[in-house]
Amino acid sequence: MKKLIVLLFLFTQLVITGLSQPPEIGDTLHAIHYAIHLGEINPGNQQISGHTEILCTSLVDNLDYIPLELKDLDIDSVKVGNLNLPFTHENEVVRIELASPLNTGDTLEVEVYYGGKPFHENWGGFHFSGDYAFNLGVGFISIPHNLGKSWFPCVDNFTDRATYDLYVRVADSLTAIGGGTLQDTVNHGDGTKTWHWRLDKPIPTYLASVAVGDYRLYSDEYEGINDTIPITVYARPSEIEKVEGSFVNLKSVMEWFEERFGAYPFDRIGYVGTAIGAMEHATNIAYPHSAINGNTSSESLMVHELAHMWLGDMVTCSTAEDMWLNEGWATFCALLYIKDLYDEQQFMDLLRHEQREVMRKVHIADGGYYALNNIPQEVTYGEHCLPGTFRFSVCLF
Repeated sequence: MKKLIVLLFLFTQLVITGLSQPPEIGDTLHAIHYAIHLGEINPGNQQISGHTEILCTSLVDNLDYIPLELKDLDIDSVKVGNLNLPFTHENEVVRIELASPLNTGDTLEVEVYYGGKPFHENWGGFHFSGDYAFNLGVGFISIPHNLGKSWFPCVDNFTDRATYDLYVRVADSLTAIGGGTLQDTVNHGDGTKTWHWRLDKPIPTYLASVAVGDYRLYSDEYEGINDTIPITVYARPSEIEKVEGSFVNLKSVMEWFEERFGAYPFDRIGYVGTAIGAMEHATNIAYPHSAINGNTSSESLMVHELAHMWLGDMVTCSTAEDMWLNEGWATFCALLYIKDLYDEQQFMDLLRHEQREVMRKVHIADGGYYALNNIPQEVTYGEHCLPGTFRFSVCLF
């Protein structure tokens, strides 16, 4: 009887503890649409400022506040219509107090004004590089890895998906690129213009993107199985003449993907040159300047990131612990395409080499052996699943 009482007590404590834990933001709120307005992107002091309108809906009854995430940047004010709302901003969590609670299915649009020096780590976050600025949507070191919150307030997880409008005001000499398709450029007559991009396919926040700088545009079209899809590659002036040589097989790779995975799921095939990369932002892949070199030496990287449009963007993991689902398939595609577009023996040689490297080194680099699912977040982007190392191949052959 005593044992039963102890077990009941422990069970009760676990239930109470579970009930007392604050809910995840994504469990209480769904962001339907973001309209991100960046009015300042200043490489001089490495600061940004702007405001974001978030159309959101409650997932619970009696929600008396709007929870969002924003990292490092400072909030000036929050509005609903013309009404200023009280808010707190602590430990990257924004809590916007509502005058009256929302119930399940109720929608509300809030507008958050903010600015400051955005966060970045060695990889992810919002970066300045000379006169260029760009984001990378995940951090290898940051836990959690999602870094949409580094440049706009959001519900920053792998499962909450929204559509996007992006408005970026820059000097006339600069170009601002976002996800989706270009809707308009508005010249303000004061030496600045606003670039407006729209992405109608819902994506998680870590796949949203922006890049600003002195870019030139290489454009083409791909005749897909359903639609004619525009191809855009934005590169620095010194590299624009090299784009064609580095992307010479892009259309063949697209045909290869569509034969296996179905129609391309987005409205544009896009790459943009960045100081570091690569990152599978939807329709606007961040791609290292060094890979736009006039030859196909980085073609496997081009293929890897394009594979993510199906496996990682259209369909993605729900948690960081299963990131191998994103990276494993994409890295394997970057190997398998060699068999069909180039040479089967080359494919087999690379495959066997990578299998040997997995067996010899991965457990040393990551400090142990891990099953591919539920990998600890400290090694999410470790050697078990590191992009570009074809680790997934060992699971299939």
